[in-house]
Amino acid sequence: MACGSAQAQPLEQLNRGSLLPMLGTISVEVTPNFAGSRLDGCSIGFRTLTQDWIYKQGAFAAVSGGFGVMTLKGTFAAYLKVTVHDVDPRTMQFTPSPPASAYFVAGNTTTKNAIVGSYPSDTPGTIFVVSHVGPTFPVFSKGLADGKVTIAFAREKDGSDVVVAIDTNVVDTAPSGQRKYSDQISTDFLKCAQTLLEQNK
Repeated sequence: MACGSAQAQPLEQLNRGSLLPMLGTISVEVTPNFAGSRLDGCSIGFRTLTQDWIYKQGAFAAVSGGFGVMTLKGTFAAYLKVTVHDVDPRTMQFTPSPPASAYFVAGNTTTKNAIVGSYPSDTPGTIFVVSHVGPTFPVFSKGLADGKVTIAFAREKDGSDVVVAIDTNVVDTAPSGQRKYSDQISTDFLKCAQTLLEQNK
């Protein structure tokens, strides 16, 4: 056992060394959603890597998902999808760990009170949260304009939140950690949202 542990330690250090440059936002992309060839929603997908100091003593966690606006029963709704995988640097195994709650953060406030409902997802480790668009859309649209949208999730009901800041100008990240930036994300999303609004007037 000691020999195996000794062999695993350098591998863990090597894997940690490859994960550390990736901490932060890995990529963000805009995707229009269609239903029956008609624009049905506008999404921003994101991938990040963080360290969970709240529940996991600084262990790595891959946090991904998406947020945006969609049509729902003849009206508009905002949504937030958060997928969490714990990353084991010894094996590089990703283990799904679905959040108990998730919402946006704006300064000293959150969009928790705007939530209509939270739902499990077919994707392992995922929660899907639907919110009233009125109080929620301005939060993440301002974040897009500022280049940073902040979300929070808890692993336990009424537990402390893990806060994740998404750099919405990062479109890709190389294995070295070097990031590629673009200021088009905000523009493309708002154009999509405007089209969605106009076709549903």
